[in-house]
Amino acid sequence: MIRRIDHVSIAVRDLAKAKAFFIDVLGGKNLFEAPVPWQKFRWTTIELGTSCFIELIDPLEKDSFVQKFLDHRGEGPHHITLQVDDIQETHRRLEEKGIPSFGLAEPFPGWKEMYVHPKHAFGTLLQFAEFRPLDWINPGYIPPSYAEFAPPDPVGKGEEGTAVQRVQGDKGPEVEIRRSGQRVRIPLSQLEDLLQTLKKYQPASESAEGNS
Repeated sequence: MIRRIDHVSIAVRDLAKAKAFFIDVLGGKNLFEAPVPWQKFRWTTIELGTSCFIELIDPLEKDSFVQKFLDHRGEGPHHITLQVDDIQETHRRLEEKGIPSFGLAEPFPGWKEMYVHPKHAFGTLLQFAEFRPLDWINPGYIPPSYAEFAPPDPVGKGEEGTAVQRVQGDKGPEVEIRRSGQRVRIPLSQLEDLLQTLKKYQPASESAEGNS
């Protein structure tokens, strides 16, 4: 149900000061920044290390929900966002377990979300979201935590429709070989050992030709 923790959202009064701390002091990388005029706030996504991100949210108007949060609780963590594969399935699962949720909607094209109130999640506002991660950061850079969502890296194409490409597996980079609708994946770290093993089965005549 849960794919990964995507980010921890922090409400701040002064975005410039917050960015200076998380980027200039801690060495973070600004991945994306955008205002949401109809909700009267702005979000900034910052990468710190190789795990989940930090999201800074700051108010654009005095009556925004972020400003109300700041007035009531001050600066600090606002919510945690959990990426899910299927928001409807997650909603159904929570209902089955008797966990109330609210705000099920698609406020942006390609971003489906809902929330669980802090009183049902041990004091933490949880946001569940179904989305394609690379659509929500600036293009041209793939963070390590988004490596699994990167498009395949073509390696080459053999004869008779055999395609070979580098892909990101669950445990690291792999080489994927496809032919006639069949597919096999080999961990990149084991590729050299496999090639050496295959050479042992190469006919002597072919081996001699290859060395000539």
